[in-house]
Amino acid sequence: FRDCKLQRKMGVLGSTVRWGVCILLLIIAMQWAYSIRMLAVKEYGMVIHEFDPWFNFRATQYMVDQGGWYDGYKAFTNWFDEECWYPLGRHVGTTVYPGMMVTSSFIYSTLPKFGIEMSLNDICVLVPAWFGCSAVFFTFLMAYEIYGSSSAATASALVMSILPAHLMRSVAGGYDNESIAVTAICSTFYFWVRSLKTKNSWPIGVLTGLSYVYMVSVWGGYVFVLNMIGAHAAGLVLLGRYSRKLFLAYSLFYLIGTAGALQFTIVGLQPLQSLEQLMPMFVWFGLVVMEFLMICKMRYKMDERQFREFVYKVIAVCGAVVAFIFAFILPEGFVGPLSARVRGLFVPHTRTGNPLVDSVAEHQATPPSAYGRYFGAVAMLWIPGFISCLRKRNDGKWFMVMYFLFAAYFSRKMMRLLLILAEPMAIFTGGCLGALADFCLSTASMDLFGKATTEDTPKEKGTSKAEKGKKKGKEKVAATGDLTGQVEVTSKYVKELYTTNFGFRWSIVTITVLFVGMQLWIFHGQSWDMAGSLSHPQIVLKGQSRSGEPMLIDDFREAYWWLRDNTRRDSRVLSWWDYGYQINGVANRTTLADGNTWNHEHIALLGKILTSPEKESWEIARHLADYVLVWTTRWAGMMGDDIAKSPHMARIGSSVYEEVDFRNFWYDEKSQEASPMMEKSLLYRLHHYRLDPRVPTLTYYKEAFTTKNNMVRIYKVQNRSKESKEYCAQALAWAKKHGGGGKYPPALAELIASRKDFKREKEGRYMR
Repeated sequence: FRDCKLQRKMGVLGSTVRWGVCILLLIIAMQWAYSIRMLAVKEYGMVIHEFDPWFNFRATQYMVDQGGWYDGYKAFTNWFDEECWYPLGRHVGTTVYPGMMVTSSFIYSTLPKFGIEMSLNDICVLVPAWFGCSAVFFTFLMAYEIYGSSSAATASALVMSILPAHLMRSVAGGYDNESIAVTAICSTFYFWVRSLKTKNSWPIGVLTGLSYVYMVSVWGGYVFVLNMIGAHAAGLVLLGRYSRKLFLAYSLFYLIGTAGALQFTIVGLQPLQSLEQLMPMFVWFGLVVMEFLMICKMRYKMDERQFREFVYKVIAVCGAVVAFIFAFILPEGFVGPLSARVRGLFVPHTRTGNPLVDSVAEHQATPPSAYGRYFGAVAMLWIPGFISCLRKRNDGKWFMVMYFLFAAYFSRKMMRLLLILAEPMAIFTGGCLGALADFCLSTASMDLFGKATTEDTPKEKGTSKAEKGKKKGKEKVAATGDLTGQVEVTSKYVKELYTTNFGFRWSIVTITVLFVGMQLWIFHGQSWDMAGSLSHPQIVLKGQSRSGEPMLIDDFREAYWWLRDNTRRDSRVLSWWDYGYQINGVANRTTLADGNTWNHEHIALLGKILTSPEKESWEIARHLADYVLVWTTRWAGMMGDDIAKSPHMARIGSSVYEEVDFRNFWYDEKSQEASPMMEKSLLYRLHHYRLDPRVPTLTYYKEAFTTKNNMVRIYKVQNRSKESKEYCAQALAWAKKHGGGGKYPPALAELIASRKDFKREKEGRYMR
């Protein structure tokens, strides 16, 4: 896939015109990227979406309130949030990647200097769309590095701009880490490939390292980026492509990147301790040894036998040193195991052994049908582009092949990781489309400049005797039935026919344009349709009234606004962890758990409360909460409510509290029949109370509010313990001032002492 001959024939003017058109198309691609991501804003206004983005917005607001992106970041790293994970609280600085908040705070403080006034809410809504455009730009640059073709680069940008696999995490309002992380991934990989382009391009490794540091600051997926570059460097060595530029570029990347990563509290010493991050370190040590060997070979002018013996000795010494360090110097337990999420990417089933991780839908394996939905026609057009990467391979093409293979594997293991497959698929598709565009342009150039003949048969005048003899020999081989000879003769005949026959030539061009154009038209339509479905904010829904007119269903915000306007500022709201971020962000009330899910045992306590009988649950809840909030959306026809999630609640609860029998806690969606254990549970009674006459009157909870469409219900906990609330408030105040965390009230001491710490390795029953 190279630039077509038109560029060479038309000289500087042709090249200028060509790049002018490409830049214009790149601008169009970025405009597409922005427009398609703004559908949510056009439909629902400037609304933060889903759950996690609400915490990100709240954290950004905290950073701004503490003095902006610079001074606020210092306060952010020490932020102890007593309004979540009650009564324990949460050290936000050690559990959050701060890059997105710093970026938004920086934009918020910078825009007024240019005379642009914009609220923080609006900036947070628009950041995913802005970074979606920047990801398109880096995709353009990467495609040009891989194929050396402006056509391929432009086509890649156009595909990436509307690709649903990229849209799934970058629509306006989806203020989540991945919306920025895609740009960081694209830029880091681009700078890495660019640093290996020539023997003098290795200083670009500095930009690779800095881009990687930014990637570390925004998303835990930095582990993939680190290992991808490490695997590529190791692969080049195994392929015999070691060079000094590889050593220098990788050293700059790894040393700058690791030094930067260690500055973030949430990362800590993981680059030096975590098993999933040690491979790139060993790759760097290996490259250091390789460079040492190359220098010694050249300096001492070793022959092959001497060099081979020297290599064996150096490897033996290095192996002994590494073994000694791990055996006698590093303390026991210094190197940690794989995390549950990473381990789940390599096990042959969808269960990680951690019921909390398994309960998250986006952590489930990707069904094959998802590739059709999120890639459309790209799922077919990428193949020629991939094949072209296997021709005339260089360091950049090897990286793209490995990038695709790694991303394709991991995308099969986890639904959310379709995101990392978006860029290689867009680039391969762009390579295919760029080659087709060059083919059509070269054909037009051939006819416009009169270089093609209209004769139906090729001329053999001037052909040497040797060439004629060679041609006759091939024809003779073909006549004997040799497949290779037949292919060569047929290929040459088609090429001559294409060169000399105007009708044949333009028939191929016409068929190609019609077929590819039809596929792209379908892809364009599918992408905009998918964008519409991906743009639903979930906190606000669209529906139809009984008369068939469109209407907004705003039950979720209605419930949160009720909490904000009708409860005390220090009220504590118990709910399943899914809704914690929205309750904190919209209602501004204290929650017991949220999507950070850092404390498995605490979430198990919520599972026990919700799945236990009413009185038993009240004996715990009265010491922790003032209100209980449950989602009851099935009363409005949406089945994904707390009843649907309840088996996960029971499974997680039973992983810590043995008295919770998750096997006897079930609900049959078809017959709408619940098990006896579920019928007695607090969750079932709060869900069905007053709407199902079979459910008895509540004794320990009082209905406080039910939304217009019965989608959210809020209950007040009766006879709450003031002593426990005061005790927890004092413990949280002490923790905020002196460090540490809050404490459970003494009334729950016996219950807390009876629980068992969840150990994934020992809980084999959750692997089934």
